[in-house]
Amino acid sequence: MSTKLVSRETPDMSTDPKIPHAARFLTRPAARRKWSGTTWGMLGITSLVACLGCQSFKEHFNRVRPNNPVVGPAPPRLTLDDSQSDKAVSEIQQTAALSDGSSTGEIVRISQVSAITPDPIDDSAVVAVVNSNQILASDIFAPYSKQMQMMKEKMPEEQYVQAQRELLKRDLPSQIERTLLSHAMRTSLKQEQAEKLDGVLDQAFEEHVLSLLEKTESASSVELNEKLEKEGTSLAMLRKTFGKHQLAMQYLSTQSEVKAEIGRVELLEYYNNHLADYSFPSKVKWQEIRVSFNKHGGRNEALKVLNEAVQDLQAGKTFGEVAKKYSDGPTASLSGEWDWTTKGSLSDTEIDEQLFTMPVGGISKIMEASDRFRVVKVVAREDAHITPFEDLQLEIRKQILTELQKNKKQEVVAKLKKTATIETIFDNDPELAEAMRDFGKTGP
Repeated sequence: MSTKLVSRETPDMSTDPKIPHAARFLTRPAARRKWSGTTWGMLGITSLVACLGCQSFKEHFNRVRPNNPVVGPAPPRLTLDDSQSDKAVSEIQQTAALSDGSSTGEIVRISQVSAITPDPIDDSAVVAVVNSNQILASDIFAPYSKQMQMMKEKMPEEQYVQAQRELLKRDLPSQIERTLLSHAMRTSLKQEQAEKLDGVLDQAFEEHVLSLLEKTESASSVELNEKLEKEGTSLAMLRKTFGKHQLAMQYLSTQSEVKAEIGRVELLEYYNNHLADYSFPSKVKWQEIRVSFNKHGGRNEALKVLNEAVQDLQAGKTFGEVAKKYSDGPTASLSGEWDWTTKGSLSDTEIDEQLFTMPVGGISKIMEASDRFRVVKVVAREDAHITPFEDLQLEIRKQILTELQKNKKQEVVAKLKKTATIETIFDNDPELAEAMRDFGKTGP
């Protein structure tokens, strides 16, 4: 798809009843929509322009999208900061996979990519076909091209090929899913509608490019593109990713709306079934003065130090001041403060009992163990409790809707997969072939 900046005189489809809602939403007048920064928070120049989104899209999708959408975020783009390279290289190397490709420089059909040839996979190789839509290796590799180039220069070829395989195994399923959903969106439109939709997406992308020229201090789109190419991508590639992701999310939003009557009975049932999530044990926040025998030459010397600490407390000094001066416990520099501790979580049962029986603000008796003296103070305490149903109704309603929406999205994707034709370079390996089609799930 061309990245040429298009005219802003895009035909107005926003009121055309023949245009599906999904397409009409995209055509709202500029005054009613605001295209803003990306939703993925990428680093560097590529991070600014990768997978560009728009505020109107996000606001529309957020009405129906759960916290864990079926379509995951687009792959992270590269950063101009070399300090991130080692981390990215490590991430690429962590996942195992099996695949091989070609280095002919030509687009290679899947049937031509041998699973046993140890050659590196060329960017132009077709790694998957989804309903006749090709996914090239570059669609997976481009976001990591800078890091991969570093690996190619430093690694033996065998290790580099393995890194390619790992990356394909990890990222190909989400790429297949986006392709499947965007294809479904396009096939739901008539040709004229699809062409108009492309114009709207081009205009949206153009508006982002204009803002990114300023953010990246680029004098022109040509200069911006040159910067992107140094990172292994381009405006054309970003436009492709942008369009695919937006179409995929738009299809999900129109196909997975949930209309459910959630009354008090349903809310109570959910509350009772998840009571453990709303139950909280007793917990205490406390301070400690610890005087260890071995750090003071034995028990008798440690006792002398402890007596000095007690005298300071009796003289009116705060527990924190005394802990900083005399304690040798792990939190001494923090005024002896320990964070919230639940009842029964301490191995020292005597300390545990003191903390949960003394009044707040109370200081314990001197407790002696085999190797130390300890004195503790209760700073704050919360008794065990269960959050009342009345305080959770709005939260529970939201959670129920979130789960319904997640399930609906999974149903949409599952329905598409049943009739989809999906071919990948992993098809000769039954286990990996299944893994490539195991998408659309957002949780266990």
